[in-house]
Amino acid sequence: MTLPFIRSYRRHCRHGATLLLVAAGLVCAPVEANEQVIYDVIEGFLLEQTASENGDVTIDLTPSPAAAMACQAPSPFLPGRGGKVSGRTSVGVRCPGDAPETRYFQAYVHINGQYPVVNRNIMPGDVIEESDLDWQEGDLTRLSSRLITDASQLVGQVSQRRIAAGQPFQTGMVKAPVLIQRGAEVALLVQGNGFMITSSGKALNDAGLGESVRVRMPSGSIINGEASREGVVEVH
Repeated sequence: MTLPFIRSYRRHCRHGATLLLVAAGLVCAPVEANEQVIYDVIEGFLLEQTASENGDVTIDLTPSPAAAMACQAPSPFLPGRGGKVSGRTSVGVRCPGDAPETRYFQAYVHINGQYPVVNRNIMPGDVIEESDLDWQEGDLTRLSSRLITDASQLVGQVSQRRIAAGQPFQTGMVKAPVLIQRGAEVALLVQGNGFMITSSGKALNDAGLGESVRVRMPSGSIINGEASREGVVEVH
């Protein structure tokens, strides 16, 4: 058997297979390198999907027999989902020209990062100060999906409930302080392209910064605006 013959036969073996001498003939057999290529492609794809995360990302891939099957041009995708990639995740891989053309793999995406906790007991109505916050580190995917990790969403906010020392924050625990009181007289600023009109009216609901306010004008008409600061409603 000559080397040129072996090279000619290898061209008929699928990508990711190696040429073995078995008894009197030649056979193609899968090798671990092919599996590693598939896993590397999936891991790289998931790291790309989580590039904007604030934290260290690690990927755990569940071994699958599908990884040992030939795939000459693996193209990963997220099947039927969008938004944030974290925790238990399914990844599809398309293999054009190979059978099966679409395979599915399971992975767990860990995001290790920091999150704020309170360092004292917080009571309902307390305003959260920066000095009230300590930081802990952990796998954010193991915590509540409602976890707040950005301190700017907490400082200056008012607690809605009692929060024990050491407890992390979740959405719904705090809200913006009330800038507009229902029934109070408010200044109304109507701004447009190159003009601004000032008026006054009566607020029909409480509102915090950026929240919607309904204002009854002296004429009886109602205008919707946004609380911009204490006693001031802006209409854009």
